[in-house]
Amino acid sequence: MKKTIKAISIDPATRTIEEIEIQASLSAYYKHIGCRTIDFVCRMPNGDALIVDDEALLSEPQPPAFRLAYFQYPIHGIALVVGCNKSGGTIAPKLTLQNVRNLVKFLGDIHTEPIVNVLSWG
Repeated sequence: MKKTIKAISIDPATRTIEEIEIQASLSAYYKHIGCRTIDFVCRMPNGDALIVDDEALLSEPQPPAFRLAYFQYPIHGIALVVGCNKSGGTIAPKLTLQNVRNLVKFLGDIHTEPIVNVLSWG
């Protein structure tokens, strides 16, 4: 049986931020966010991070966006705030629902150009 965790869901389309219970599994993240690939972005000082749709910027039109105070770029689409344990597992975030509400600014329907970074391992 998969472990259920608490997470904080940010939905810029409905402009809602709410605490949810979700299975700590890729399939549950895909279903909740409505995507087929995810990325963990915006590592925060306390170890929390956002799970986002990795292909949201490639959509036409792009989903509505929001900005999180810890991250310089807009985030498009639904995101989950989660924590991480010492072995890399996904756990409940340290941030509270009110903390996240204070950190989020909804941006609506904007367009963000994708940024591609190519690293050389040489």
